[in-house]
Amino acid sequence: VMKVRRIVTALNILVPIAFLLAAIPAQSQDKPPTKSDDQDVIKITSNLVSLDVIVKDKKGKLVTDLKAEDFTVSENGVPQKIEFFDSTLSTLGVTGQSTDAVASTKQKPQSPAGFPRNIVALVLDGQSTELANLKHVREGMLKYTRERITDHDSVALFSISSGLQLLQPFTHDKGALIAAVEKAYDSSTVSKTSEARGLSENISALRDKISAGPPGETVASSPAAAAAGSAMAEKMIAQRMLEQYIQLRSVLSSQQTRPVLAALAAIAEGLRSVPGKKTLVMFSQGFVAPESLDWQIQSMIDIANRANMAIYIIDSTGLTGGTPTSGALVAASPLGGISADTDIEHRRRAAAGESVFDITRQEGLNRQQDLLYRISEDTGGHFIKNTNDIGAGLERIDSEIRSRYTLAYRSTDSNFDGSFRKVRIEVRRPDTNVLTRAGYYAIPPSQIVPMSPDDRKLLANFANLEANSTLPLSLELPSFRVREGLYLVPLSLEIAPNAIQFDHKGDKHRLQLDVLGIVRDEGEEKILTRLGGNFDVALSPQQYESISHDKIFYRQDIQLGAGSYTVDLIVRDRLSGRVAAKRAKLELPVDDSSFWTTEPVLSRHAEPVKPTTRFADIFSADGAQIRPSPSREFHATDNLIVFFQLYNAAVSRDTGTPLVRVTITLMKDGKPATRPIDYQLTETAPDPVPHLTFAKYIKLVGLPPGKYSALIESRDIVQQKVVRQDKSFEIVP
Repeated sequence: VMKVRRIVTALNILVPIAFLLAAIPAQSQDKPPTKSDDQDVIKITSNLVSLDVIVKDKKGKLVTDLKAEDFTVSENGVPQKIEFFDSTLSTLGVTGQSTDAVASTKQKPQSPAGFPRNIVALVLDGQSTELANLKHVREGMLKYTRERITDHDSVALFSISSGLQLLQPFTHDKGALIAAVEKAYDSSTVSKTSEARGLSENISALRDKISAGPPGETVASSPAAAAAGSAMAEKMIAQRMLEQYIQLRSVLSSQQTRPVLAALAAIAEGLRSVPGKKTLVMFSQGFVAPESLDWQIQSMIDIANRANMAIYIIDSTGLTGGTPTSGALVAASPLGGISADTDIEHRRRAAAGESVFDITRQEGLNRQQDLLYRISEDTGGHFIKNTNDIGAGLERIDSEIRSRYTLAYRSTDSNFDGSFRKVRIEVRRPDTNVLTRAGYYAIPPSQIVPMSPDDRKLLANFANLEANSTLPLSLELPSFRVREGLYLVPLSLEIAPNAIQFDHKGDKHRLQLDVLGIVRDEGEEKILTRLGGNFDVALSPQQYESISHDKIFYRQDIQLGAGSYTVDLIVRDRLSGRVAAKRAKLELPVDDSSFWTTEPVLSRHAEPVKPTTRFADIFSADGAQIRPSPSREFHATDNLIVFFQLYNAAVSRDTGTPLVRVTITLMKDGKPATRPIDYQLTETAPDPVPHLTFAKYIKLVGLPPGKYSALIESRDIVQQKVVRQDKSFEIVP
């Protein structure tokens, strides 16, 4: 059965707002983990916990002659039995082995005879590495290939541009690897780093101009601003241009970061079941991720830790003469912009898609390298920078790789409650220092989709939140065929604006919503995918006025194969603390030739399709874009829009087209409230699969408030097949 394939997210607040969406370093065991250390370290898919360990003496020299009996392991203070031990690669005669005869009967992550023990993925980040810096990267990789690779190693070469390219599959053939390195150098594309640098220079220049302008705030839509004088008008124009440049930078940051995160996650997941010591070495100049990508960064780190794959990163910029600094109006400290010296409104206000917290990531000292540090240190690797000798950096990494021990134990605590468990490894040899991860999150074996600690806490409390929801929430999950065995499911929800707390500051009205959804196979604990995100939206007065008279609307599209699913959804208003939780069942039938229709969608919102729209939306028909109304609340002044699709209608021999009659009767208290209205459908749309579309509206004028239902009968006249459906709604005063 085909499972989740694609997720498309859109947040729509009745006005045209665009949203660009969407740790622990290896350390001495004597240092207690801080709060940031506890963010994520290693994930497990069974109670067999596997960790790589490096041991150094008091002079910092690597210790490589230890045996299993030299180590002790405890988890949350409880001693654990080491069941599997793999010596360092410096000891080529010893492979991974169980520590006793009983344990050897169980499945272990040991390498089969003849299987390479050292698995290395070399990754060139073409998204950030500029052409001028490729030369020393090439020379370093060639030196490493010629001098360090042995028959016990298996090395692959990847490149990241707009996607992940495999330039050389895993091999110990030095000739093949050298040829692949040469090819990567010759065929490399231009990175986006120079474009990002140009944007930063423009942003700096505009801020200089604004800073030099007359004091005071400008209002974009106020003619008085321009009338105040040419200097004020120029300042207003500069501010508008600055917002556009910042928005472009935010888009570029996402474009640079997403392919890299996806590529690293794909390599780690591909190596998860492969035995041996696994390492990824990436050459990158760095990039900055907007705050909306934080959960994707953490997810990638989770996947790498689950695969027990360390990520090392070498700065492909090479040796730099000094630390680059940013432009004007940037605090000496990157966090200066959010200090107490800045008023809270400017600290919290988002501008053109970037909050002040996002801006501190973009500006200041070496901000583009922060993410490289986080990825490498949180996965047990290191970040090497400020050197033109890439070969020396690779030699340092290679020495560390070959000095890692691997220990595995089966936790005595089989309760996978998602909590963090501290692991302490000690060595029975004086004056040694142990470097490893500080612990792991006890994730259930069925959970393959990484979650943040906060997400896990919410999901663990789902039943209580569902029984005691404090936020009114309406949810709808219609489904539409997109090809054989595959469905598009637009998840839509609505929330009444009076149930949400807004933060009113000046002329801005801010709302903050967390949306978390998970999809499972019905009856299974395994999570197929994670939905939602964290939304911090500043509304203009016009947008706030518009939303006050309607609903807050969110939509996210999912593609699923035929089957039965459970969807759990949690929505939290961060400002008020109100939470809603809902569970929905989803049945997607296996394809057959029967005449059938999708679940009707009711709406009161329709607007012309924008001419610039490249791809037709599932809810577009006859040049109109329809927005579902999951709450199904209408006023008597509204038009009730009914939308659904019909499949497998028979074709008439006489006309060569199908003939389907749709009859709709509005019912109240079990009695007709309107006369039956008939419609005929004859035109088949070929894409994405052949179907008929019903998209009509019914005037509600004259109907009193109350609960109603739309009784819908779809009759295939050619083959005399009938589908009857009933959709409830309410007319409110």
